[in-house]
Amino acid sequence: MWSNVETLESAGQYSSFTNGADLDQLIAQAKMLYYSLFQTFPRISSAYSDSMPEWSNVEGQITRSENRDLNIVHNDYYKEKFMLKAVSDGNLAEYRHRMRVFVQSGIFGNMATSELRNAKNLLIAAVTIFCRAAIEGGLYYETAFEISDQCCQNIEKMQSVESSTQAIQDIGELFVKRVRSARQYSHNRAIYEIQDYVYKNLNSHIELSVLAKNVGYSKNYVCQIFKDDTGQTINEYINKEKIREAQYQLLFSNSSVTDISQLLGFSDPSYFTKVFIKYARVSPLAYRKMNNVS
Repeated sequence: MWSNVETLESAGQYSSFTNGADLDQLIAQAKMLYYSLFQTFPRISSAYSDSMPEWSNVEGQITRSENRDLNIVHNDYYKEKFMLKAVSDGNLAEYRHRMRVFVQSGIFGNMATSELRNAKNLLIAAVTIFCRAAIEGGLYYETAFEISDQCCQNIEKMQSVESSTQAIQDIGELFVKRVRSARQYSHNRAIYEIQDYVYKNLNSHIELSVLAKNVGYSKNYVCQIFKDDTGQTINEYINKEKIREAQYQLLFSNSSVTDISQLLGFSDPSYFTKVFIKYARVSPLAYRKMNNVS
């Protein structure tokens, strides 16, 4: 279903998202707008109220949320940020990994009493945040919004949702691929293969000769095209990706700096700290302390 979005986009066949929208659609849009502003969803007691609820009451409703009594935990906000960063980067392999970790971190929210309406709202929320992440990643904003509109229209036509998680996964991949295309990675398959190899081998020391052999090109060729296309050397890219993974480990694990350095293929913890400071501007321990999440 989501692949049809690209076909429609190429043909330029779009209709206004609000044309012919019923009350449920308008309420869903209002919820998405509220979410984009406050990073949470309002609770609406009736989908067919004569007027929208007082937004000032939302905080009190959240305080009385049944989820708190049931010890239900929503998906982790920080894991979501790493997932969205993968969308912005156009990194499909990392997106799939971060998406899986994000899904396992909690549950999606309940935004409607109807199971189908709730599933649709979740998908529209996903479209909204993926759209913004894709724009940050370099996708032209009008293109991103058009894809978003078409996805939302497809969602509204759905008569059932077998798996919200799979649908969200598919929508996210659509935006990831469009970001990659916007950066012209699709015109240089070698760049994609180099980046994919790096991500899949972050936990080891990456030799450029081995990398080149695995992607099917000579070492000199991959080094030259990567530098020309991205403006950085492969080693610089490898270190940046390793440090980003180190930041993730510092936030979401209790592993020591030494253990993390070894996990990422650094034989010398002091060298790892030096590289970390170069890209993160602080030491690993300072980064963990600054971003400690209780």
